[in-house]
Formats: sequence, structure tokens, C-alpha cells
Amino acid sequence: MQIVMVEFAVGSDRVDACVAAVTEATNTLVAPQPAFQGATIHREDATGTVWNVMRWDSHQDFIDFRDGNAERIGALLGEFGPNGHMLDVAAAVEPKGASA
Repeated sequence: MQIVMVEFAVGSDRVDACVAAVTEATNTLVAPQPAFQGATIHREDATGTVWNVMRWDSHQDFIDFRDGNAERIGALLGEFGPNGHMLDVAAAVEPKGASA
């Protein structure tokens, strides 16, 4: 599993609109992809920032999806100026007493 984190620095007055657009795009475009494992959408009202943290089988799967859908993604999210980051999981910490 690899992480793709897309940051949207939109200002506090546009956070709600950005969350709605990111949620819609993730549900309609991303979720049907076979290599997509899930996502969480986060917001920080104080800075006006939204993050979409997605889990993919590989970074290449995301790149292939992004490049093949650039026009559709741009139409839905381009106004929010996405800034993407690709992360590798370095360590995972489980709650004490969790089953493996």
C-alpha cells in the first residue's frame, strides 16, 4: 500500500466547498478504481486547508489514474489548486491489545 496525499490550501471561506468537491470526486472518479484502497478527507479550518489522504496499491496506479483522467479531475478540482504528495508507509503503530 502507498499513500497519496493531496493538499488544497483554499482559505477558510472555501473549506466547505472544497470538502464537498473532493468528496464528490473521490466517490465518483476514484472509488471505482480497482487499485484504490480507500481515503480519508481532512480539514483544518484555522488555515483553510483540506487534505485527501488516499491509499493505493502503488504510486504508479495513482499516476496512471490521474494522467488518464486529468481533464475530468481538473474540471472538478482545478479551481482549488491541488498539491499532491506521494508517501511510503515507514511504520505502522497499532493500538495496544489489537489483534494482528
